[in-house]
Amino acid sequence: MPYAGNGLLIAVTTLTAAALLLGLRIPASALPALLLTLAVAALSCGFFGLTLGAVGLRFRDVWLVSNVSVALLLLLTGVNVPAADLPVGMRVAGQLLPITHAAEAARRLSAGDGLSAAAGPLAAEAAVGLGYALLAAALLKLFEAESRRHASLDTL
Repeated sequence: MPYAGNGLLIAVTTLTAAALLLGLRIPASALPALLLTLAVAALSCGFFGLTLGAVGLRFRDVWLVSNVSVALLLLLTGVNVPAADLPVGMRVAGQLLPITHAAEAARRLSAGDGLSAAAGPLAAEAAVGLGYALLAAALLKLFEAESRRHASLDTL
């Protein structure tokens, strides 16, 4: 939760800076829904990070796992590279990552569309986050059981 809160704070700060420095115009009526979208995205990313942490326990090199994951997030989510420009396989992979659907919801809200237009991507983002929460819990449980079975503090 603290990481999701930090992510939300960073997203709000960045969005505010973009609005002030770059002239980004967001309808005032969209701000509550946009805040909800940012909160869902932060939670989704937090659970993704928890999953990476569990994988890092298994492989002992969490930095390699996290650095590759950051690169994949930047490439596959459609945030830095338009998803339409990506090959089909990469677009499909991006649908399974956090941020992808939240970015779409935020774009719709910023364009002046209502929450109803952003509800589908927002629900998809929540589903992705829930999926990563369940995966993280399962991996942590599995790795804990393995380390107890081998009487080791290490998970390898």
